[in-house]
Parts: sequence; structure tokens; C-alpha cells
Amino acid sequence: MAITVAVFMIFLLGTAALAIDIGNLMVARNELQNAADAAALAGAGCLKPRTECSNSTATQPDFTTASATASTFSTSTSTNRVQGAYVQTSTVATGYWNATGTPYGLEALPFTPGANDLAAVQVTIRKDGSNANGSVGGFLSSVFGVNVLKASAVATAVLSSPGNVGPGGLFPLAMSQCLYNNYWNSSTNSPKLSPTSGTVSGFSTPQVAGQPYIFQIGSSYQYGTCQSGQWTTFNSSNNSASYASGLLTSGNSTTFSVGASPGTWIQTGEENSVFKNAADCSAAGNGKCAWATVVVVNDPSTSGFQPVQAFACLHILDASNGSTPYVLVQMSNDMSHCETANSGGVGPSYGAYTPPRLVQ
Repeated sequence: MAITVAVFMIFLLGTAALAIDIGNLMVARNELQNAADAAALAGAGCLKPRTECSNSTATQPDFTTASATASTFSTSTSTNRVQGAYVQTSTVATGYWNATGTPYGLEALPFTPGANDLAAVQVTIRKDGSNANGSVGGFLSSVFGVNVLKASAVATAVLSSPGNVGPGGLFPLAMSQCLYNNYWNSSTNSPKLSPTSGTVSGFSTPQVAGQPYIFQIGSSYQYGTCQSGQWTTFNSSNNSASYASGLLTSGNSTTFSVGASPGTWIQTGEENSVFKNAADCSAAGNGKCAWATVVVVNDPSTSGFQPVQAFACLHILDASNGSTPYVLVQMSNDMSHCETANSGGVGPSYGAYTPPRLVQ
């Protein structure tokens, strides 16, 4: 019996090593992946202006802040642990990721992005004995001369302007394309800023120097196309004011995509009471609709279904239901407020953003 046990001991130990050490290696690999995923997502959240990232005036995309955020997050002593120990070091790379997968992989800087190339943050964390993270601990593998178990993980997160917005992500106001162009700087992908404070020619509301213009979106029945918007009931051809008011805080019930048919329904009528209800939930009211993502259409003065041109982010300051009703707004591209719920895909850069998402 002793001889038999001795002969088969190597096989018993091998089986035990396979069951214990390989299992432990896979657990470590999963923990590394979770750590890399979280760090990449944290970094991607700072690729665009965001109050929490202290880069509200940064040039877009802000690869420097995104890289630093991902690196700090990956090694924080309050976040990522692998096998009971905090991650000590990671490798962070930035660049572009092609949404169509052609080519596949991170396109390193310097790089001139195309329409499908998204700003990306890639985090690699290794626990293979080559750095301060050490190697994965073994239990029985050393019997066979294997003293170092290696594991690593790579995660890539991207950010984009939405090409589609799912239920609850939209405020029921459609603004005209030319009105949007009046107050958006397409060369910097940011709002146009007022050069001076106080009364500014062409504006009835006092402006603040260095801040986005404050302007009115009026009813298309009272304002010209390039100063107007209209209430939209999304997928329903319902023209009642009460129905539109119900959508102010609940939003759309179905997904809308840029350029998709039939588009979003533009209501008829001035719908004066909806402006009153918008004031109630604006920043001047209870704040429930103080920040919103809206659809941009070609011409909201024409009732019926219209294709969505893009999704824009607005700071809704107030509204008035007087004789010339309007919604008082500012453009915004601050991710603290412009990260659109249930959004995805890739669309034109109009200030709204998708939540950071993993592509690897």
C-alpha cells in the first residue's frame, strides 16, 4: 500500500494543484479584470468636460485627465483589491477605438479620428511577478517547480455622443437645427460663451461673461425658426397639452435614434400650459427637469413626425407662459449633467454624452 501511494502521490498532487492553484489563478484573473474595468470606466468619464474631473474648460477629448484618473483609480487603497492586496501599479494608454471594429484595437496617439473612432482609455493590470503587484500565490504548484503563477487583464472604455436614447432619457422639447447652431461652437464641441456680462445686444436676459449664452426657445407660433422649438410627444401623435406635460419628467417611452423613421412627433398649437408646467420643474422651480437632453430637428414649425438630427444637452433655467411663451436655457457639455440615461451608439457631438462603456 505504501509503495502504491508513493507511486501515485505525484498524480494526486498534480490533481490537487490543478484544482486548487488553477482555480485560485482564475479567481485572481477575475479580480484583475474587475479592477481594470472599473479603472477604465473611471478614466473614460473624464474624457469630456466634467465638474468632478476639474476639467470643465479642457480641450476635448481630455486624454491627460482621463489617463491620470484611470491610473489613480486603479491603485487607490479604497477601490481595487486582488487576492486581498491593493493594486500597486497599472499601465494606462489612451487613443481611439473604432466602433465598427475596423481596425480592432486601440489606435494610438497621435491619430486623426474618423466618424466611428471614439476616444478611449485602456488599462492593463498585471500580476505576473514583473512589477510591484507581485505574482499570483500558489499552494501546491511549487512541488512541480512552478514558483510564479501569472495573470493579467486588459479593459478599454469609450465615450461617445449618443446615436440613440432609450426610455426616460429625453425631455419633450424639440429645438430647431439652426437655433442650435446659433449657440454651439462646432469647432470646439462646446457652447458659445458670452463675451461680456450684463445686457447684451439681442438678448433680453442679462448674460455672464465667460458663461454659455442664456437664450429663449420660443413657440414656433411666436418666434422665427432659428429662435423656436416645439413640444414633442415622441412616438405618439397626441396633440393635447396635458399629455405633453405628463412627459416633462417621465420622458420618452420608446427608443429614438438619429435619422430613424418616422422620427418624433411635433405637436400643433402653442400649448401655453406646458410652458407653465416646464417652469415648475425647471431650475427656478423644483429642479426636476433643470438638466435635460432634447431632440434637435430640422424645422419644429412643421407639425408631424420629423427625423431626429441629434441629441442636445440643455440647462433649463426657467420658462414663461405669457403672451410670447418660451423656455429659458443654456447649452451645456458638462458630463456631470449631460450624461444621458439609457443612451448608446454614436451620433453628432451636440453636448449630450452616453455613459462610459466597455468595448474590451
